Amino acid sequence: MKKIGIINCYEVSKRCSGSGCFKAFNNNTGAFEDYSDEDKELISFVHCNGCGEQSIEEVLSRAKKMKKIGVEYIHLSSCIRSKCPWYDEFIKELSKDYKVVGYTHNKKKKD
Repeated sequence: MKKIGIINCYEVSKRCSGSGCFKAFNNNTGAFEDYSDEDKELISFVHCNGCGEQSIEEVLSRAKKMKKIGVEYIHLSSCIRSKCPWYDEFIKELSKDYKVVGYTHNKKKKD
């Protein structure tokens, strides 16, 4: 079974319920289409700690906590992809220890 965690944007979480991420997970749409034929479980949903000098370290700290409870796959929410100046750095650093997917819902980012 795939153990999945989602990290969303703290600033966006002030006005977003996370329903787009959960809907995509539950309906096997968006980034979760890739798991449609597999057993999967969403076991963690956390936000970053906001924009600041320690953003990368704080996301890595949250990821370590997720790993302790069994998360193997980390999805960065679509709001992080569209709004975060550290998005590429999050992907780079998290990819060292986790399988990382850079979005949750809507369309895959075009290269």
